[in-house]
Amino acid sequence: MINITKLNKIDFLVLIGIVIIGLIHLPFPFDGDQAFFRLGALEMQQGKLLYRDFWDVKQPGIFCFYFLAGTLFGFNEIGIHLFELIYMVFLSIVLLLSLKSYFRHPIIASLVPLLTVGVYYTVSQPWHLTQVEALVNLPLFTCVWLTYESFKYEGRKRFFILLLSGFIGGIVITFKLILLLILLSFWLTILIYSLLIKRQPIPKVFIEIFIPIFMGIIFPILFIVSYFAWFNSLPILYQTFFLYPPRIVANSQFNPSGLFAGIKWFLNNFYPLLLAATVAVDVSLRKSKNILTLLLVIWCIFALGVIALQRGAFWEYHYLLLFVPLGILATKGLDVLWESLKKLSSPFTTILLIFLFFFPLSHTLLKKSVVLVNNNFALTEDTRFKYQTVFREKYPSLRSEAEFISQPGSLPGKIYVAGDPSIYYFSNRTQATSLRGWALEYFLPEQWTKLLEELDSSKPPYIFIDYIQQPTINKNFPKMLEFLEGRYRILRQNDNGIWYALL
Repeated sequence: MINITKLNKIDFLVLIGIVIIGLIHLPFPFDGDQAFFRLGALEMQQGKLLYRDFWDVKQPGIFCFYFLAGTLFGFNEIGIHLFELIYMVFLSIVLLLSLKSYFRHPIIASLVPLLTVGVYYTVSQPWHLTQVEALVNLPLFTCVWLTYESFKYEGRKRFFILLLSGFIGGIVITFKLILLLILLSFWLTILIYSLLIKRQPIPKVFIEIFIPIFMGIIFPILFIVSYFAWFNSLPILYQTFFLYPPRIVANSQFNPSGLFAGIKWFLNNFYPLLLAATVAVDVSLRKSKNILTLLLVIWCIFALGVIALQRGAFWEYHYLLLFVPLGILATKGLDVLWESLKKLSSPFTTILLIFLFFFPLSHTLLKKSVVLVNNNFALTEDTRFKYQTVFREKYPSLRSEAEFISQPGSLPGKIYVAGDPSIYYFSNRTQATSLRGWALEYFLPEQWTKLLEELDSSKPPYIFIDYIQQPTINKNFPKMLEFLEGRYRILRQNDNGIWYALL
């Protein structure tokens, strides 16, 4: 089924380059999202059950990723980013082994990890690393490649390829349910191809395509359902997966500033790939009608549709759904242009043109490298923190808030932070409630009431209200402030927010 080509010397050099690029990002600071995922994974390691004891609207895949990363390498920036680097190197190897026949020139084929994983690392800031949209690229690509391979076979081989495609697709939706739309676009392409090109009868198509896909996709889903059924938590699982998301989207306001900011970030960082990919799409589809190119274009189109459906967000990291298909298509574009580039006066001219084309990306990576060198490669705790502060200016103030409740004589116990979860990380404490204090703007009315009940029963010794979250609390649940005034006293107040101590 799979003609695996051995990695050549250039492939290994490229993989070494990916490792070096990833190592530059190893000490990167957590942003709020990453600190929150780390907190949830840590709670899971301590025996808490996701959704019942620690709630978030996201599917369990991202928390399982952080759980595995933290368990293997530590629940800190280095540990989480090291596991992601191993994951991304594996993605690079998968791309190299599976796409050799897609490119005409071996030297260009070897560059595909640089224009996918390399670009991902280069354009990413703390907010973008280890997000769902970045991590799902590995299973999504595996699924699209298996879909492409299935075009070549009939009978039993095709059945097992599509069974595996469905299984990988099931893993994808454990990260985010809405990504099922992208998966369906892959599988519907097989259906349309079989009906219109091969002119197979409809009953045969459904038996040969959808039965193995359904059988494959159901395994990861059944595992999750069985796990939560064992702990009698199916109702909260159902609510989190199917009831809360549409209500949250319905209650969310259209975010035009987020839309334009996300598009601007995407175009600023990915325009070299977009230009090169345009060449590939034009030549590969118009002249050769390549099925894999079609699937990659479909991936891009439906990924943009998934982003558009999340109208209350439009965050920059959502566009990371595109870094693998765009990178592959951009590499294909270079592959198409390579014959013309080789006709230039000298190899130096060719290399110079390619470098100038991708200069914005190399310039960004160079700046990150200089910061790392200037901070002695972030090898000690002090130099690492200085390095992290460059990329996240708020890090010192967050650590200061955590240190305030970590002084000798401070009350022990779990705390509640209505604000950045990095305070949990720096204070080495966990959350006193099952409901989060991060992204309160997406809370539903009944969740505010439940949060107050949990605060009343758990009685955390300290509660921190970030000034950024205070307007949301005032608007949606002013009773929480009344509760704090009656049960707590103001311990400290500064530019970041207010610390409350239990009376």
